[in-house]
Parts: sequence; structure tokens; C-alpha cells
Amino acid sequence: MVPIKTLLPGMFAATTILLIIGVALSSLLIFAWHTGNIAIYFDAYLWHTLQITCLQAALSTLLSILAAIVMAKVLTLVDFRAKSLLLKIMSLTFFLPSLIVVTGIIAIYGQHGWLAKICHWFGLDLHISIYGLQGILLAHIFLNFPYACQLFYHTLMAVPSEQKKLASQLNFSHYIFFKIVEWPRLKRQLLPTALLIFMLCFSSFAIVLALGGGPKYTTIEVAIYQAIRDFELLQAIVLAGLQLICLFLLLVFSNKFNKNSGLNISSVPDDYKLPLSILGYVVTIFILTIGVLFILAPIVAIIVDGIYAFRWSLLTVPLGLAILYSLIIALGSAIVTLLLSLLLLWTNSRLLLKNCLRSSRNLMIVGNLVLMIPSMVLASGFFLIFFPYAEDPLFVSLLMIICNGLTALPFILRVLEIPMYDITRQYSHLAQLLKISGWRHFSIIEYRALKPLLVISFSFAFLLSLGDFGVIALFGEQSINGYSVTTLPYYLYEQIAHYQSGAVTALTLLLLSIALMIIIDRNRTHYDHTK
Repeated sequence: MVPIKTLLPGMFAATTILLIIGVALSSLLIFAWHTGNIAIYFDAYLWHTLQITCLQAALSTLLSILAAIVMAKVLTLVDFRAKSLLLKIMSLTFFLPSLIVVTGIIAIYGQHGWLAKICHWFGLDLHISIYGLQGILLAHIFLNFPYACQLFYHTLMAVPSEQKKLASQLNFSHYIFFKIVEWPRLKRQLLPTALLIFMLCFSSFAIVLALGGGPKYTTIEVAIYQAIRDFELLQAIVLAGLQLICLFLLLVFSNKFNKNSGLNISSVPDDYKLPLSILGYVVTIFILTIGVLFILAPIVAIIVDGIYAFRWSLLTVPLGLAILYSLIIALGSAIVTLLLSLLLLWTNSRLLLKNCLRSSRNLMIVGNLVLMIPSMVLASGFFLIFFPYAEDPLFVSLLMIICNGLTALPFILRVLEIPMYDITRQYSHLAQLLKISGWRHFSIIEYRALKPLLVISFSFAFLLSLGDFGVIALFGEQSINGYSVTTLPYYLYEQIAHYQSGAVTALTLLLLSIALMIIIDRNRTHYDHTK
């Protein structure tokens, strides 16, 4: 029997999450009920939007996975001094704010980008349009391919050296070795990674909004935004419902095929490499160079363009306020995320100790429920309820804090769930003997043991909120005493939309993101050393 005081923290957090989601979804359903027949909205435009959403997500996933497999294989064949740094940069790109990616893609592949200037310098006339499907694919591959590559690389590096030496003695080619030894390992990780990338691309918003190039390549998330902005609320409800159904089916599919996909990945100290021919070495270096340039070029372009365009006159009040409001909203969101996570995991770890597996699973389902309910859908529901306050800057800020906090929750739960349970189990008997419980138990045991992970979780939630472009795009900038209440992503989007140089804004957002990633990396290293 689990004491009620042990259940209260998790029950409070779960009730809060269900209340927020329930209120938002109920408002959408009630409005649909009172509006009448919604069948008229299932027209050609809706099905075209669904097809484009699935098409771009499928192509983005396929190209990202293929590029990741090739790049991961290449990285296992050669060693160079900056390999560890490159792998860290790969982990950074996956969490970069979407509009940073858009800015970098435009800076490299745009009509007046670096690639066009290089071709012009060599006398080549290059015309590239990055608006449309090709721009969406470029940005999605840039975001997701390095992340998948990093996962696949560690999987390939876990192949025992004995198998490599045996393959060398049997004169296996690299293709045969990959087919017989490496591919079975990668295959187990392929589907979960592909499903995650597909879901992220399926619900992509800022990239499609900025690079879609018009209604031809509008996705469901962007269509919801446009419908609400045009006050076609019934259309927004139908689209939101369609997106919820699709994401729910994807989650069910993911859970069904992800049960036995775990892979024990461990580094192998004796890293033996199969010999490479001269031609193989040249091809490997060529592919590696292309991959490195693809990953680094947009980031370098943002840094160089931002430094080149910097003028003290650009440090205006709107930019300063955008930075201030972004930091305040990100701070509030990170606090909400960490608080809800700790409340849920406090109860969850004790339920696991008591072998209440079903209750623990249900509690974690509530915490991960927001995975299939994007912030745009939540914001849409609150928009209908609190429409009279839609122009209140304080309300918009609070709504952003709540939505961003919930959006980051599933990711933070994955970071803290197992370590929290392990610490609780390890010190459970000692805590009972010393009669340590409640807040004292957390401050003396969990907090001290998990401090690096708590810093990582807080920084990660802060980073996700810092780059969010969902709720603020829906409500637009509001003003207090004549000053616009906006965020760095929205301020950057306004500059891009009005064909202004957003180099300094993009550089500011990039530097903030890099600083947070450095904090995350250092605390992860510290935690690994103290385990």
C-alpha cells in the first residue's frame, strides 16, 4: 500500500497536466459542437494539406536516415583530431531553434547566399530557389541528419574489434562487413529513429512557414496557424483534430515496434579498423568533407554574417526587449517543466519500489501525453476560451510559459526517470532507518545526487523554450506602453519576412543556444564521471 502523501505530488502534477490539456481540447470540441456540420471542411484543400505534410515528412526522414547511415559509416573509417568536436556540434544542430536553421539555410543556399556568390566568382550562373519543398527538405535534413548520424555512429563503434579482425582475416570487403555485421545492429535502431524524425517533421511549423513559399506546400501545423489568424476557427478545429489523430496513430505505431528495439551500446577501447584502399580512402574523405561542410556551413555563415553586419546602432530597444522577454519566458517555462517532472518522478519512483507497475505506467503516460498534442493545438484551445484577453501581453506571456513548459516535459522525463528511480532505490533502506522523508529526502539525497542532471534538464527546457515559435506566432506581438512584447524567434521571423537582415538577431540567438549546450555538455561530463 502506497501512502497517500507519496501519491500527492504525482497526482497534483498529473491533475494539472490533464486539466490544462482537457480545458484546451474541450473548448475546441464545444465550439465544433455549437457550430454545426463540419463535413464541409473536409475538402480538397484539407486532403492536399495532409498529403503535403506526409510527403515532406517522409522525404525528410528518408533522406536524413540515408545521409546519416553513410556519414556514420564514414566516421568509423577514419580518425581525426576534431572528431569529438564534430560529434558535439551534431548534437547541437538537433536542438537549434528552427529559425536559426532557416537563417543559416538562406545564408548558404539563398539567391544571394554564399553558394551563389562562390559560383558567380567562378563565372557560373547558379539559380537556386530554396522556397518550396526543396527548402523544407534542406532545413529538415540539416536538423535531423546529424542527430541520427550520431546515434548510428555510436552503434557502429560498438561492434567488437574481434569481429573486425576476423572479417579482415577472411578478406571481407567493407560492403560485406556492413551487410553481415553492422547492418543487423543498425536495423534495430532504424525504425525508432525514423519514427521520431518523421513525427518532428510532421509537426514542423517555423521551417514550413518561413520556407514553404506559399499554400502549395502548406502543412497541417501551418494551416492551423493560418486558419486561426484568419479567424476561420472551425477549419482550425478540423485541422487540429486531424493532426491529433495522425500523431496518436504514429505514437501507437512507434510504441508497438519500439518494445524490443533496445541496443546495448558501449564503447570499445581497442578500435580496430578494416584496411581501406586508396580509392576507398579518397571516397571516404570526399563524403566526410561534404558532410562536414553541410553541417558547419550554415552555422559558420550565421556567425560570420552576424559579426560582419554588427553595428552598435543595431542594438535597439526592440532587440533588447526581445532578448529580455525570451529569457523571462524561457526561465518560466524551464521552472514549470522541472517542477512538474520532479513531482511526477517523485511519485513514480516510489510506485516502482512498491512494484505498482500499472500505476507508474499510467502516471508516465500522462506526463508524455503532450507528445501528441502540439503547442499550437493547446494554444488554439486557450485562444477560444480566453479570446477577450488575446491582446493582453501578460496573458500571452503566461500562455507561452505553460505551453512551452508542457512541450519540454516528455524530454525531461526521459532524462530524469531512470536516474531518479535508481537513486531512490539505492538509498531507500537507509532513508527509512534514518527516518528521512518528504522535502528532506529530496534535498539530502535526490538533489545532491542528481544536481548535474537537474542542471542539464533545466538548461534543455530553457533551450527548447528559447527557440519556440509556436504560440507567439499565433498571437503576434503585443505592446505594453508602446513597446512590443515579442521574442527573439518572432523578431527574427519579422526581419526575414520583411526582407531585412536578421544576421545580428540570428547570431544572438545562436550564441545563447551554444552557451546552453556548453552548460549541458559540461554537466553531462561531470555526471558521467561521478556515477
